[in-house]
Amino acid sequence: MPALHETRIQDNIFVWTLGGDTIETSYGTNCIGVIGTDAALLIDPLIAPAHARLVDEALKDITPAPVRFVVLTHHHTDHALGSSYFATRNAVVFSHRACREAMAAEHPGIIQARRGRPELRELFADAESVLPAVTFDEGLILHVDGIEVEVWHPGWGHTPGDAFLFIPDSGVAICGDLVFNRYHFNYEQASIAGARRGLQALASLDAETFIPGHGATGSTDVLKAQTSYHDAVEEIVSTGLSAGKEESAIIEEIAGRFPDHLMVSVIPAAITQMKTHLEKAR
Repeated sequence: MPALHETRIQDNIFVWTLGGDTIETSYGTNCIGVIGTDAALLIDPLIAPAHARLVDEALKDITPAPVRFVVLTHHHTDHALGSSYFATRNAVVFSHRACREAMAAEHPGIIQARRGRPELRELFADAESVLPAVTFDEGLILHVDGIEVEVWHPGWGHTPGDAFLFIPDSGVAICGDLVFNRYHFNYEQASIAGARRGLQALASLDAETFIPGHGATGSTDVLKAQTSYHDAVEEIVSTGLSAGKEESAIIEEIAGRFPDHLMVSVIPAAITQMKTHLEKAR
């Protein structure tokens, strides 16, 4: 099992990640903990119960407070599937309605398929499809021992069921996969225009610290970098298609523009979704 890396953002806010960009490392997803005196909130507890247990063990080294709340920023398994571990331990799991619907539709088949792969069978042996107990349409506010945590749905951005969180007293925003920092953006189920609107919503917050779905925490610079990434990918795809380039050449150009970015495997989805976006814009 890869080692779990811990970053203290503030005295009561921590980030845990396995780093990397493979399924065995949960594709480098960030799990975030907001810790109160008698209860803890987790956001996106990684891809499998085995990883969620690592987070639970790390949390116990910090506080005796149990995990009472889990919020999912979207349904992709690298963020959501580990929530079953905490759901079966009496934590209440929250998500947008569309996130829950996508989990119900997709997760059982994904779990079965991964158990059929010998190299993944052990990691997903005890994975379960446990759906969120509470859903919302526009947003909600959680109170974790006096820590106010705002949960907002910015519309269809990275996925139809996106959510981001904001902790006003701390000035911390938890972005989900509206922001990838030095990881290629996964456009697989994205609305290009919606992803940009999500960045605008994050920028409107009175926040100083932004925790991305993948990659290192930063300031507003991570929002600006994500906007620049969208601009660059749209320009490369648009120009490439107009010039009649093969998709492989466009993929190579995107990878070459961002040589330090992980998750190169998601670049092909950028071309598919950008094609649809550009056709709608005509």
